[in-house]
Amino acid sequence: MVGKVNDRGEYLLHLRDYFPGLIWEPGMWSLLGGGREPQDATLEDTVRRELAEEAGLDIDGLTPFATEYASNDDGATVPIAIHAGRWNGDPRELHLTEGVMLAWFTPDDLHRLHIADTTSDLVRRHAASLPANTAPRSRLAPQEERRASPHGTVLNVIGVHLYLERPDGTVLLGLRHPDSAFAPSTWHASSVH
Repeated sequence: MVGKVNDRGEYLLHLRDYFPGLIWEPGMWSLLGGGREPQDATLEDTVRRELAEEAGLDIDGLTPFATEYASNDDGATVPIAIHAGRWNGDPRELHLTEGVMLAWFTPDDLHRLHIADTTSDLVRRHAASLPANTAPRSRLAPQEERRASPHGTVLNVIGVHLYLERPDGTVLLGLRHPDSAFAPSTWHASSVH
């Protein structure tokens, strides 16, 4: 697996396909990567091959960061080598061949994601190891000031849903927050009251 961080201290995460029983951690955000194959002479070769196969990425300066251990479906312990690298590109321009999407997140964003605790902990440990001038910064905007409604206004709650479709037929959806009152942790059109 490989953790890619940009100059803003954000991490590139991969939303895995939701195929329970067919892939590991279905429907969860993770780092890019995969298993070693016979042609891979080193673990770095595995990382480079996986990056190229999954997203068409070739990253200079990959460095080993950690080795984690996970249990596979058979209960066997499997070592996972983690490499780190720096990339400042736009993930929307990559050709993703596995999974649903790639996106940048700061460590402060991770609590909102459907992500394995081990992956979240790994990203946080890596962020803590960075020099202070490259530490991740939160992307949250300051709280907006709300104006009071005019006297006599009656509140009518109306749901507004935004349906956006590209000429090729793809539709824009957002993954709802796990604590959302309506349809938590599901994909939905952008909506507000």
